[in-house]
Amino acid sequence: MERQKRFFIKTYGCQANVADSGEMAGMLEASGFERYTPKTAQNEKIELEEALKNVEVFIINSCAVRQKSEDKVYGLGKLVLATQENTGRKPFVIMSGCVVGSSTGARKLTDMGLLQKKTPWVDLYLSPADIAILPRKLYEVGVITQSLSSSLSYSIAVEDPDWAFVNISTGCDNFCSYCVVPYARGAEISRSQEAILADVEKLLARGYGKIMLVGQNVNSWGLEQKDKLAIRIGQDLPTPFVKLLREVHEMAGLESLTFMSSNPFDFTSELVSTLKLPKIHNYLHIAVQSGNNAILKKMNRRHTVEDFLALLENIKQAVPNMEFGTDIIVGFPSETRGQFMDTVKLFEQVLFKAAFISKYSPRKGTVAQRLYPDDVSPKEKSARHAYLTKVWQKHRNK
Repeated sequence: MERQKRFFIKTYGCQANVADSGEMAGMLEASGFERYTPKTAQNEKIELEEALKNVEVFIINSCAVRQKSEDKVYGLGKLVLATQENTGRKPFVIMSGCVVGSSTGARKLTDMGLLQKKTPWVDLYLSPADIAILPRKLYEVGVITQSLSSSLSYSIAVEDPDWAFVNISTGCDNFCSYCVVPYARGAEISRSQEAILADVEKLLARGYGKIMLVGQNVNSWGLEQKDKLAIRIGQDLPTPFVKLLREVHEMAGLESLTFMSSNPFDFTSELVSTLKLPKIHNYLHIAVQSGNNAILKKMNRRHTVEDFLALLENIKQAVPNMEFGTDIIVGFPSETRGQFMDTVKLFEQVLFKAAFISKYSPRKGTVAQRLYPDDVSPKEKSARHAYLTKVWQKHRNK
């Protein structure tokens, strides 16, 4: 008897990508595929080689936030072609995620022809906005049969060992000057509350009690543009996201609830108060990106260091045991050592439980890439990255 067709998904990047991978995995499982788990996990290269030799569909869910992340995607081509040369076959290769999104859609930054030239070993490109049509695309190219492609009922596969991720929105309208996400994922669009609650209910019914609501900017879920702008100039309005949190919080079977990502500039007092709910997890990830106000302004971050610290203090007053994580970019264009040391001071003041520290890399087409020369040397960026990492490791255990 012919064995069941198998798939493998390699996910790079943020929780939104992990959630997208879970959705694609659910679609493939509903279409008759079996997830393949490599037996050898000695290192990433061996794992990927094993998967390429044993699956019919290989999905690369890409990240374009940093050049290093994008380079990893292009580097997979060598493994794909080596597998084809050694075995005489290759799986059907799909590339999804932000590398594809940056080359498609109304806000695209790069040319699709250039991406295709760089990745001739890819059989199908799927932007984040097109995840829902994966079964139809696979049917059109003959990878699955018509009867399987018509299956509309599927459950999200859980990709994370601790949390079940549910996307509540797609896209972003913040346009931080360094960031590719508003282009790669398009305009911010909120999913309906009905669809979100249905996804959560299915996951809870399957025994996944820890739910993370995911979006590029979850706090603005359900808001009209005028209300987003009003909040960001200081008005403290009630938000639909708080109502959504309360709805999910009361669902049977829920053990713990959290959300990501949040920005300091739209974290309302109503949301701070909601963190007191007993099943809200005592960890929040709030990106600050720099500890210097001049750099934050060039980043188009819409908040100051003082705003950030005041928000954390308000949250601590509401939930004394709350812990925080953040994102930081070192070596942003024109950042002096003195400005970098402001970020170090911030890390000495706030004992972050988690910190994702990145070296600035210009992303083609972004405002920062077009307007600001990348004038901090790679050596200096690496030194600042290493120094800040040591500071974080020293203070996080206090």
